[in-house]
Amino acid sequence: MTGPQTFSKLSPESLDEHRLIHFHLDQLERAVEQLAANPADPEMLRTIAVRIDSFKDRLEEHFAHEEDGGLLQGVQDALPQAESDVKRIRAQHARMAESLERVRAIARRGDDAEISVLGVELRRLIAMIREHEQEEDSLVKRALKQA
Repeated sequence: MTGPQTFSKLSPESLDEHRLIHFHLDQLERAVEQLAANPADPEMLRTIAVRIDSFKDRLEEHFAHEEDGGLLQGVQDALPQAESDVKRIRAQHARMAESLERVRAIARRGDDAEISVLGVELRRLIAMIREHEQEEDSLVKRALKQA
């Protein structure tokens, strides 16, 4: 693949897209904190469910954009030696999507008995996604230096 085609997949805008993911994660973290402070608030649980739904849509779109000949292909084109890193990132996408679906189901049920479980699982998921995004950002920056 030629340099300009690779670069279009590995533009600094790729990193901007990751900032948007972090924005959604920040929103979820605040909602979880508010729920922990007032677990008896049924409206807060509905708010979290809506935020999870919105984030799920955004994250699926983000993953598809990265995987379908986009960012990850650009990384692999620029850094052929990063094939195992790209495979690991794709596997992480699948695990994160599964985890997000689990917390989404918990939030949608709206069961007061599951509020603490929701908080724990959502915090775990947020940490996992943040770590993943940092790893991707690092890989993109390495690839941009090569492109």
